[in-house]
Amino acid sequence: MVVYMQYNKKKNTNLNLLMFCTFPLISLNVFASETVTLPDDTNYPSAWISGNLGLSNTMSSYELDTQSSPTLKIESGYDLNQYLGLYGSYDYISPHINDSVNILSFGFKGRLPIFDAWSIFGKIGLSYLNSQDEKYNVSGSTGLGIEYEITNSISTQIGYDYYQNMDMSQSKVSLNQLYWGMTYRFGQPSLPIIKTKEIEVIHPIDNNAIVLSRENYIISFDTGKYSLDILDKITLNDVLTLMHTYPHLTAKITGRTDKIGNALINQEISQNRALSVYQYLIENGISSSRLSRKAVSNTSPLSNKSPDRSKLERSVQIIIKS
Repeated sequence: MVVYMQYNKKKNTNLNLLMFCTFPLISLNVFASETVTLPDDTNYPSAWISGNLGLSNTMSSYELDTQSSPTLKIESGYDLNQYLGLYGSYDYISPHINDSVNILSFGFKGRLPIFDAWSIFGKIGLSYLNSQDEKYNVSGSTGLGIEYEITNSISTQIGYDYYQNMDMSQSKVSLNQLYWGMTYRFGQPSLPIIKTKEIEVIHPIDNNAIVLSRENYIISFDTGKYSLDILDKITLNDVLTLMHTYPHLTAKITGRTDKIGNALINQEISQNRALSVYQYLIENGISSSRLSRKAVSNTSPLSNKSPDRSKLERSVQIIIKS
């Protein structure tokens, strides 16, 4: 990470106003044009930009007192994959003892998903400083934070950055920075989060046969989960109604997972998902002789174009047969 710092002896009230107004404007512009999307189908590589507000706390190596100042941070970057990317940022720190501080940063940023929409990130590198007396200083810089993906394109984050041994006002200064902001990722798919309930329509014909308008049901799960929620049971109740009405119908149950995680664990999760659906149908009056089930983990995906973290693949498929 490379950081360039310069000090402006004049207090600039226009920059202060810009600092407190820029972030709301960025957020309103993003939300006004965004469609709600699934949080785990991000395309990589991807470019992004974020606006952040926070507080910076400075402590001199020669003095015990500290001072906190409002901070505006604007970042942009390029994620090479789900775990690693590059970034650059500009920080404006409100005047500190008659000096305003500007920081320009470049570095590496790592990211580790921990839940469906949550991830932690870290930053590490070097800080290159240019002080008023034209002395040059190189110091280490680090950062940590947590991010929540609201949609494929929009996320919010809380972060902490630390800069060590900076030359400021003829003394060594450590800077601690805590911030909160929003990020927008470019070029992401718009896939609405929708769980729908479909009604089966049976069309009798003259020879007493039936034609099913729908033979395929999909129930999706969160990562690592296999319990049924209310919407899942509504879908299964439709299956129950159909199978009770037509006792000759049978159902094939297939449990799946996405491509994330250990193969043995994924196989067990897919088995538990299929078993949850199988037991629910039996508990509600369907004979086990009319049901078959299997678990395929991620070896037989519903779509070959599904991303690694796909809600479509974290599912149980129910195929009705006559």
